[in-house]
Amino acid sequence: MLKEFQKSVILLLLLLAFPGVEAFSQAAVTVSGQVTDARTKEPLVGVNVYVRDRMVGTSTDSQGHYTLSTTAGTPFTLVYSMVGYAPQEITITESRSNVDVALAEANVLGSEVVVTASRVEENIMRSPVSVEKMDVRAIREAPAASFYEGLQNLKTVDMITTSLGFKIINTRGFMSTSNNRFVQFIDGMDNQAPGLNIPIGNMVGISELDAESVEIIPGAASALYGPNAFNGVINMTSKNPFDYQGLSAMVKLGVNHVDGRDANPSPMYEGMIRYAKAFNNRVAFKVNLAYLKAHDWHANSTENVDPLSYATQGNNPNNPAYNALNIYGDEAVTSLPIGPMGLPVRVARTGYFEEDLVDYDTYSLKGDAALHYRITEKMEAIYHYKYGAGTAVYQAANRYAIKNFTLQQHKLELRGTNFFARTYSTFENSGDSYDSRFLALNLNRTWKSDQQWFQEYAAAYLGIVPSVEAGDHSVARGFADRGRLIPGTAEFDREKERIVGLTDFRRGAKFDDQTKMYHTEGQYDVSSWTGKVVDLQFGGSYRLYDLNSNGTIFSDTTGNDITIYEYGAYAQAIKRLLDDKLKVTASLRYDKNENFEGRFTPRASAVYTIGENHNFRASFQTGFRNPTTQDQFIFLNIGQAILVGGVPATSRGLNLYGPGSNTVSLSSVQAFGNQVQLDVIGGVNSSRAVIQNAGLLQAGEVDYVKPEQVRSYEVGYKGLLLEKSLMFDINYYYSSYRDFILGTTVVQTESDIQTNPQAAAFDIALSRFQPYQLYTNADQRVAAQGAALGATYTLGGYTFGGNANWNKLDLGEDTNPDQIAGFNTPEWKFNLNVSNRNFYRNLGFSAAFRWSDSYIWQSSFIAGINDALIPSYYTLDAQVSYKLPSLKSIVRLGGSNVTNNRIRQVYGGPYIGGLYYVSITFDELLN
Repeated sequence: MLKEFQKSVILLLLLLAFPGVEAFSQAAVTVSGQVTDARTKEPLVGVNVYVRDRMVGTSTDSQGHYTLSTTAGTPFTLVYSMVGYAPQEITITESRSNVDVALAEANVLGSEVVVTASRVEENIMRSPVSVEKMDVRAIREAPAASFYEGLQNLKTVDMITTSLGFKIINTRGFMSTSNNRFVQFIDGMDNQAPGLNIPIGNMVGISELDAESVEIIPGAASALYGPNAFNGVINMTSKNPFDYQGLSAMVKLGVNHVDGRDANPSPMYEGMIRYAKAFNNRVAFKVNLAYLKAHDWHANSTENVDPLSYATQGNNPNNPAYNALNIYGDEAVTSLPIGPMGLPVRVARTGYFEEDLVDYDTYSLKGDAALHYRITEKMEAIYHYKYGAGTAVYQAANRYAIKNFTLQQHKLELRGTNFFARTYSTFENSGDSYDSRFLALNLNRTWKSDQQWFQEYAAAYLGIVPSVEAGDHSVARGFADRGRLIPGTAEFDREKERIVGLTDFRRGAKFDDQTKMYHTEGQYDVSSWTGKVVDLQFGGSYRLYDLNSNGTIFSDTTGNDITIYEYGAYAQAIKRLLDDKLKVTASLRYDKNENFEGRFTPRASAVYTIGENHNFRASFQTGFRNPTTQDQFIFLNIGQAILVGGVPATSRGLNLYGPGSNTVSLSSVQAFGNQVQLDVIGGVNSSRAVIQNAGLLQAGEVDYVKPEQVRSYEVGYKGLLLEKSLMFDINYYYSSYRDFILGTTVVQTESDIQTNPQAAAFDIALSRFQPYQLYTNADQRVAAQGAALGATYTLGGYTFGGNANWNKLDLGEDTNPDQIAGFNTPEWKFNLNVSNRNFYRNLGFSAAFRWSDSYIWQSSFIAGINDALIPSYYTLDAQVSYKLPSLKSIVRLGGSNVTNNRIRQVYGGPYIGGLYYVSITFDELLN
C-alpha cells in the first residue's frame, strides 16, 4: 500500500507539472561575467547567479567568474545574491551576453527570506507567525562549540543537554528529553528516531560545513506539518551543490573537564569535509563526512528519589531505602519486618554509580551523499542518502547508554518551481545500546539474588548472625554486600559485558530495536491557475511505522507485529488586500491515524504593513498530537515502575486501565504510608494502623490515551527603525490544551483493591505491589502563555542583539497530583549577544550571554518526585577569529560556557562545564 501511494503521488505531480516543462534541448542563451565587491573591487566567490522563476543557476568561482546557460526566452532576469550583500537583478536581452556585476555590502536586517512559516517563500518581516532564522553566515560565526548549540541564542528557543551527544531543542514550554511535541526536519526529512523516539539533535544530523540555513517556528504548526508539529518546527536546509561548489574542510581541537571535577581534562577531536561539483549546470553531486570524539559529562548526583521515603525522610543518608539519583540498582527495594514491634522497614539494595556502567567516550559519525539532476529548467530530481552513527548517554525514563547507534535515511525528491514530491525512509538500529539501570540491577543479581540479599540484611540487622552488631543499617548492608562485584575488576567487566549483550531484561539490559519509518509527501502551488488573485497551495502526506524491538521496548513480541499508518492533506490560501498592505492566510488540514479518529486543524492569520517597515500580525492556530509509538505501545520495565502504553492491546489482561481496574493512585499510597508511620510512632499496633488507614487508598482509574489538542492565539509586531539599523520583534501567545498527554503513576497490589481493600492495604505495607506508569490524558484544562521581545542593532560593523522570554503554565483548579504535566521551562530567560566579523585587520569576534530562571523538572525518570528544582544559571559563549584570505581559511579560538560555570538543565542529567576549542576552516568559497 505504501509503495503504491508513493508512486501515485509522484505520478500525479509529474502530470501537474508537465504543462510547464521546457526541455534543455531548446535553444540556449549563455551569459558570463564576473562579480566583484563594489567597495574593494575584489572578486566575490560563491555568489549565487540564477534565472528568476526558474531552477537554473550557478555560482561564481575562485576568481568571481560565472557562466550560465538557459533556454528562457529573452528578455529574462538574472538574480545575483550573496549573504551580506544587497541582491541585484539584471535584465538580459539578446544583445547582452557578458555581464559584470558589483555587489555592495548591505544591512541585511529584515531582508531574509523564510519558507517554513507558510511552506512558501516570503519575507521574514511579513511572516504570519513568529519565525527565527540562522543564515549561512550566522552558522559560520556562532560563538559556541557548534552551530547547533548556538541555536539557543535565538528568541523563544530552549535547549537542554542530557549529555554531550544529546542537545534537545524546544519552544514554548513542555520541554522533555524525548520532546515529542517538536519536529526537526533536515532537507524535508524528519530526523527523529522512529522507535526509540529519541530527538537526535545534531548527533547524526547535518554537517556544519553543509548547513545553509536553520528556521524555527515556535508554537503549533500542525496545520501545515501534521500532528507531530504540536509545539514547533525546526527546519535545517543543506547547501545545494549547484550553488555551493568546491572543497571545504574543518579541523577542531577542544578540551573539557578543565576543573578535574568529574574527570581529568579531556580532549575533543572534530573534523569534517565537504566536496561538491556541478557539470554543465545539469548534474551536480556533493559528499559530506564529519566525525567527533570527546569524553562526556558525568551524571553523578546522589539526592534521594525514592517516591515513598522521599516525602518523610528527604535526603537523610541513614534512610535504608535511599535511592540515589545517579546510582542504579538501588531501585530493588522491599519491606523487611525489622522495625519496632515488627513494623515493616523499606530497604534498598546497594547500587552502582553511572560512571561505572556507561561509556562516557562519546563519538558521532555522520556522512551523506546527494545527486542532483535538472530534468528541465523547472524541474530537478534528487537522491539523498544520510548515515549517522554514535555513542552517547540519553535520558528518558532511565539513563540509556546509546552505543554504536545508527540511523540511515534514503530520499527521492522531485521538485519544480511550484511543486515538490518526496519519499524517504528512515532505518534505525539501536546497535549495542542498553539500559544502565537494568545493567546495575542484573549485575547485583549475578552475584547474589535479591531474595538472598534481603534475607541476609534482615538477619544481620536483627542480630541473628553471630559476631555482627545488631540494629545498625550500615553494618547489615556491609554483611549482605559480601561478594559484591567491584567496579574496575576483571570479574565486574566480564559480567557487565555479558549482561549488556542480553535482551531479556530479567537477566540483561540490551535494547534490540530496528524500527523503520516510511514517509511520502507532496505539495503543489496552483496560484498560476487563479491569475494571482489568490495564492493557493495543496499538499498531502502518508507515513508508516514498522515497529521492531523484539519485545525489548514495545509489546511487539513474537507473533505480535505492530505497524501504524497515518495520512493527512492540507490546503492553504493567501490573499493580499489594500494595495498589498494586508496579507491574509488561511489553511486547513485533515489527519488520520489508524488507532484514532481523524481530525481537522485550521489556521488563520493576518499581517498588516504600515509604511513598509512596520508589520503587525495576528494568528489563530489549532493543532493536535497523536500519541507517539511509545505512548501507544511501550511495555518497558524501568526498575522503579513499568511503562505501559495507552492503547488497549498493550495492557490486555493486566487490568490497569479503566473503571474497575486493580490499581491504586500513587498519591494515596504515599498518604497511606505516611499516616501508618505516624500512627505506629504514636503507639498504635502496626496491623491496626494498616487496617484503620486502608480507606486512604484510592482506586487509580486511568483512561486509555487519545490525541491531545491545542488552540493557540498569537499577536506580534516586527519593525525596522533608525534607517533599518534597528529591528524589533515582539509577540504574545496564549495556548489552551485539551486532553494533554502525560504519564500517571499507579500501584497494582496482589490483592484486588476493589473487592478486598484491607488486603490491598497490607500488600502496600509489605511491598507486595508493582508500580506502573501509564500513558493517559490530563483531566483538567492545561494552558500556557508567554511573550518574547527581541532587538537587533547594527552600527559600524558591530551587531548587538538581545531577547527576553517569558513563559507561564496554568494548570487550573483541582490538579491531579498523580498526573505530571512536565512544563519543564523557566518562567524568565534572556540572551545578549555582540559580534563583529572584521573589527581589525581580519580579526573578528562574537559572544553570547544567556541567563535562565529556575524551574521544576518533572519526568518519568523521577516518577513520584514532582519538585525537582533546576536552579537558575548563566552561561557565556565566545570566540575570536582570524581570516587568512590567501589560504581561504579562518582560524578560531573560543568556547562554550567559557566561565566554566557548572550547570544542570535536566534533573538526573550531568552538570555541564566549559568546552574550549581552536579550529581552522578551509573553504574555496571564502571571500
